Amino acid sequence: MADDNKVVMTERKGEESPKYPDVVILTWWQQALIRGARVYLQSLVGFLLAAGTGAAAAVGVNLPIGDFGKLLLSAGSMAVAPAVISLIQNSIEMLTKLDSSSPQLRA
Repeated sequence: MADDNKVVMTERKGEESPKYPDVVILTWWQQALIRGARVYLQSLVGFLLAAGTGAAAAVGVNLPIGDFGKLLLSAGSMAVAPAVISLIQNSIEMLTKLDSSSPQLRA
């Protein structure tokens, strides 16, 4: 049985590209988008669960439980804010690491 796991590596200046076909190289902005998408999905599921279990109503957040379409739209709208904050924070973090590893790229 073949191993379906893949390794993700970032490309660094001055380093040789890996010769392995299973290695996926992601740029900093791709990594930030993936992390932002993960936070969005986690927040969306969290808001859906909070509404479904009544935890949201217990803290005063009124979500339309009867209509799943409206609930999904409301939860999706609320999940945008944490995803954007995560995207900004991860972008700053990765650009800071890039700046410290390659100071010659400073403007």
